[in-house]
Amino acid sequence: MIRPSAGLLSLKAKLLWAAISVAGVSGHFLLGLIDAPQVSEQKPQADEAPLPAFEVASIKLNKSRSPLPGYHVFGDRFNATARTIVLIKAAYGHNNPLNPDQISGGPDWIKSDLFDIDAKIEGSLVDGKWKKTNLSVDEQENQVMLMLRSLLADRFKLRIRHEMKELPVYVLVLAKNGPKFAEDNTHPEIAGITARGRAKFEVTSGTLSGLVFVLSMQSELGGRTVLDKTGLQGHYSFTFQWTPENLAASGGPSADRASSSESSGPSLFTALQEQLGLRLESTKAPVDTIVIEHIERPTEN
Repeated sequence: MIRPSAGLLSLKAKLLWAAISVAGVSGHFLLGLIDAPQVSEQKPQADEAPLPAFEVASIKLNKSRSPLPGYHVFGDRFNATARTIVLIKAAYGHNNPLNPDQISGGPDWIKSDLFDIDAKIEGSLVDGKWKKTNLSVDEQENQVMLMLRSLLADRFKLRIRHEMKELPVYVLVLAKNGPKFAEDNTHPEIAGITARGRAKFEVTSGTLSGLVFVLSMQSELGGRTVLDKTGLQGHYSFTFQWTPENLAASGGPSADRASSSESSGPSLFTALQEQLGLRLESTKAPVDTIVIEHIERPTEN
């Protein structure tokens, strides 16, 4: 889980619009070569339990001239002002953020029209089942994102399929003298990542999946997916800080740029090696992508 230092219960993807300016992409991946795309349709199996759903949801087209995009969960409410493409990214890429090139298909309006969503989570879940089973914040967020999938299917008539495509990625590996942080299991109750400002994060008893999540959202990586190949499976505590670079995503940034001018501090690539003993390698790998087969504008209510 990623937590803004403000301390409010929020979704990881709320950071998309936060001051630290992170924006998300990643996915489940298989390394190796493939000759043709592997395709699987989104069809519920007869023995699969239905997805959880919001108790009630209001959807309206946002016509404001100065909207405030974002989405969050507070108590038993899910509120969003977002484009449909962002909602799809959140619903299907909550734990593994989706890059722009991991979603294809669909009409132009899914990238332009903003919708206001006010949805209520069933009280018996928030105050009952979730509390009784000691569901973690991450697990609660996962449940809410499954509810968002249900909403997209029901109100937007969304139908997708998965397709494997070979795309440029970054692989996170151990540097020569890495890692430079120790295992820490002393604070499992607050395990996660806290944003301490732009390009500064503090990891407390967290796994590297949180770091991979943050890295995958940085502009220096040009929207590429990050794969964790460090082999580190424990919980760790460390602070990571770098000086952000304004790189054009189309320029194909490379880890070789770590040696560029760093008068005000290390670049992301250099900081990874110097502070954490990790490095990013550029390569290609099959990546799970989403193809939108059908979607409709929702009926407002």
